[in-house]
Amino acid sequence: MFLLLFFGLIFYFSFSIVGFTPLEILIISAASLLGAGINIPVLTLKTNQPVLAVHGIKWMGFDVLVPFYEAQKVTVAVNLGGAVVPAIASVYLLATHILILPQIIIAVIITSLFMHIIARPVRGVGIMTPFFLPPVLAAVTSLILIPSSPVIGAYISGTMGALIGADLLNLKNIKNLNASFVSIGGAGIFDGVFMTGLAAALLAYL
Repeated sequence: MFLLLFFGLIFYFSFSIVGFTPLEILIISAASLLGAGINIPVLTLKTNQPVLAVHGIKWMGFDVLVPFYEAQKVTVAVNLGGAVVPAIASVYLLATHILILPQIIIAVIITSLFMHIIARPVRGVGIMTPFFLPPVLAAVTSLILIPSSPVIGAYISGTMGALIGADLLNLKNIKNLNASFVSIGGAGIFDGVFMTGLAAALLAYL
């Protein structure tokens, strides 16, 4: 309960400084939490090497999972709470702050390129990035390019930069991860797409 309250306060403060109303924060938080367990398959890629899978068998009356390697395809999914919800929130902010759209686009491009450079595919884990560098870059970039609305710029560039730079631009590397299923934003509210935007907004605010 304490952890839920702690993270709830952080999320509320973070989203409130970005400019969301209490009702919008409630909707975003509920959708993120409920959607964390929902993965939407979007495409299938052919793997370059055998992937680890499991097969259930009966042995002495017990169900046993036997691991084995097989050549198959990898399913790429998008997590509702960890990727879709923050992306929709970013698009909503863009629509309501259309006057700074050119600066935000430049900030998103810079953050995406940086995220793509530092992102590293880790076999059996996924696409990994250092946690602190992307939010710092998104915050600094927004403070320079969008001094009138740095917090909004930091949230959008941090969220979309993580989604585009770390995940979408690394789709070609997913088939080398030795996995049969990969979810973009699969860690839910603790995923890089979700957390990078919030952390960048906090840094820009401070």
